[in-house]
Amino acid sequence: MPRILLSFLLALLVTSCSDGNPCDQAPRCDEGEALNCETACTVGPCSTGPVFQQCDRGATCTVVPGDRSDARFYRSRAVCALNLTQCDPATAPEPVCEDGRFVTGCGAHRREIRAFCSQSALYFDKVPTCCITAPGDGGTDAGTDAGTGDGGVPDAGDGGADAGR
Repeated sequence: MPRILLSFLLALLVTSCSDGNPCDQAPRCDEGEALNCETACTVGPCSTGPVFQQCDRGATCTVVPGDRSDARFYRSRAVCALNLTQCDPATAPEPVCEDGRFVTGCGAHRREIRAFCSQSALYFDKVPTCCITAPGDGGTDAGTDAGTGDGGVPDAGDGGADAGR
């Protein structure tokens, strides 16, 4: 009996230390890298699956709480914050695009952040035009937001390999 118990404990230890699905660990910050996971996109642009973003150019990875009263931004997110103090997206300047792959500005989670254009709908109320019209696959997500169609907002494609690793 002790041999079976020892084998069981060893197997339990090995499986608890495995990497497994990164989406099970999201949102999280790990050595300056933000990890978020989307299983479905209701508003574009947005990519599904695990998304890793290296927080560079002075950004700091931090996990910020979502707004439980907001149907779109209720989830907590790991963000690359340019400033850790809270901002007000209603009074902040419009988000701006940076080099065709990133957008910066005061996000819906009340932090000034830097995010991938392909994920901008997850962080900003209003997606900058340059993220919508960026070169991509030309597709549309035709998703819904609380039951109302978004009219097939262009999903901006992949705009290059911006989904991290």
